[in-house]
Amino acid sequence: MFDTVVHQILLRIRPGLVPGSTLHRRALAAAAAGRHAEAERLFEAAAAGYRSELRVEPLARLRVHQAMARARACADPGREASMMLDIVRGLNKLDQLESFAAPHALLDAREVFASWLAANPDSAHAAPADPGLSRAS
Repeated sequence: MFDTVVHQILLRIRPGLVPGSTLHRRALAAAAAGRHAEAERLFEAAAAGYRSELRVEPLARLRVHQAMARARACADPGREASMMLDIVRGLNKLDQLESFAAPHALLDAREVFASWLAANPDSAHAAPADPGLSRAS
């Protein structure tokens, strides 16, 4: 709790002071806990951090996480289905992705996606039966 308050204060006073990776992990934890608005703010702050740090691959992973969190927060199944297509497109560009569960280890991106879908079976219907997660080398 204290860390969260400190980070919120630092983000307002000195946005570049907290590393993008720290904010990214905080966003993952907030998303996993269902705190969607907080997760969205942290994802955006982490994205700004990654851009200022010139870290392109972590930024790409963050954007996939952000799309996943937005899809999970979405109440409209039709919109969620279209969001799934964007998630799959983003995953096709990645080899690894941080898990939503602490300590947010980098794992195979397809495994993270599969476990994310399994965590909410009601959303699984929105995903393509064969998500086409192939390597375009």
